[in-house]
Amino acid sequence: MNFGQGPTQLRLDNGNVAGGNQFNAMGTYLLGLVDGGGRILQVPDIYRTRTSMLSFYVRDQWQVNRKLTLSYGTRMESFPMPVRQNRGMERYDFATNEMLVCGVGGIPKDCGTKVAKLLFSPRLGLAYRMNEKTVIRSGLGLNRDPWNLARPLRTNYPILVAFNLAPAALGWSTTLTRGLPVLPTPSVGSNGRIAIPTNYAVNTTGDEFRRSYILNYNFIIQRDLGKNWAGQVGYVASRAARVSSRLNLNAGQVIGADQAGQPLFPRFGRAVGTSLIGPMGDNNYHSMQATLTKRFSSGLQTNVAYTWSKAMGWCCNEDNNGGPLVPALAFTGLNYVPLNFDRTHNLQITATYELPFGAGKRFSGGRAFNVLAGGWQINTLTTAMTGTPVRVTSDGGSLRLPGSTQRADQVKQDVPRLGNIGRGAAYFDPFAFARVTEPRFGTADFNSLRGPNFINSDLGLFRNFSVKEHFGFQFRAEWFNWTNTPKFGNPSAGINNLLTNPDGTFRGGVFEVTGTNAGGREPNGDRILRLGLKMTL
Repeated sequence: MNFGQGPTQLRLDNGNVAGGNQFNAMGTYLLGLVDGGGRILQVPDIYRTRTSMLSFYVRDQWQVNRKLTLSYGTRMESFPMPVRQNRGMERYDFATNEMLVCGVGGIPKDCGTKVAKLLFSPRLGLAYRMNEKTVIRSGLGLNRDPWNLARPLRTNYPILVAFNLAPAALGWSTTLTRGLPVLPTPSVGSNGRIAIPTNYAVNTTGDEFRRSYILNYNFIIQRDLGKNWAGQVGYVASRAARVSSRLNLNAGQVIGADQAGQPLFPRFGRAVGTSLIGPMGDNNYHSMQATLTKRFSSGLQTNVAYTWSKAMGWCCNEDNNGGPLVPALAFTGLNYVPLNFDRTHNLQITATYELPFGAGKRFSGGRAFNVLAGGWQINTLTTAMTGTPVRVTSDGGSLRLPGSTQRADQVKQDVPRLGNIGRGAAYFDPFAFARVTEPRFGTADFNSLRGPNFINSDLGLFRNFSVKEHFGFQFRAEWFNWTNTPKFGNPSAGINNLLTNPDGTFRGGVFEVTGTNAGGREPNGDRILRLGLKMTL
């Protein structure tokens, strides 16, 4: 059960709605008004899906002459529709509000959803040696998105009964006293059609599923700089066309119309998600990438890599499983913004240094000194990246467009980054944005701000001890985040939660950084010392 802001938001005399916040949600809870949530029932204890993916690859390499080499090939792939153990999947009929059970009765096993039988993915690469120190490399490749349709379709009605509460924007569906209903178990009839209750959510394919593709291309110049140094710089890009996702076709389509603007509500009283699995929009990535490498010599090996990039796309759907922030078809252009993982600058430095102590080194001493001080190496990995995008939102009560995320109003052209950390401290200027109380989208683009930067450095010390020819030990001492640099998460960004003091100054509720972002590393990215001893045979 969810308790949202809508039931306790104020209605203004002009017909608009005052902005809601977390206190409205608390009031909804205290009144026992349930405006969202639901329950699910998995009908069979065990269900099974069957998927096949077939691919073949052929390639050749042609050295045209001493300077030019071409590599070319293609993948041939097939992605048939998934099926269940003894029948096909399911498909929603938008004309009758029924679920078609594929392979039952006279319904085809694929439910009439067409997929390509064979897909080709060609690749071409070239290397051209301008002179003995300079090489140009370029490549172009097309890849098919192998996203498995069994993932969004595997728990569909009648395998999974997903009951959803879907009240009007400012209303509620049930109360704590009434609770939630007991879900009946559906049964599949002999004709393969099941009438589906209007408050059960479903995913479905259409008449055709066109698999998305990713086009990768690059142009790089590599040069030997002498004294074991080499550098390269180039343009690296990709375009994901027709990115597959879930598009809720029963989302509100008319601002201010609330449930009346949901296509299936006037016909069937259906107000819950009814998502079409298929292509939505394009994602684009462009970057300048440069590396500087020193091959191991004089005890030192190092690599410096820098990327200046931008990733724009259909927000926010990095893994195919989410839908757009705004599914209303007339406003899908609002979804094309920097993607959640976009980082403008990314610097990576790695190095390994053999300490100059011991026999045969720059600093040599007696036998005891050479044994104790010789053979040690230091390695390091340092990362510095700009922050990821921050999405500033407002409550959607005045928008009355079910399924869409409301944007805040940006009232200052430039948004000062204050950089404060913790409760009651604002990372961005909280007065650069305002709530939206009218039936329209806010003016602030999604993902228009950048959160805290990410900086980390690791340091390692190790040495190999050889006892016999095939027997030895390795000692390692590793300091993760040895500088103990904090890595903060993005600030909260719901402008409707802004709290002010009586004198109008900032009190809290928005743009507060209260968590960390370990970046997938050790818990919380804390400084950690780890000692290890490995035996090799």
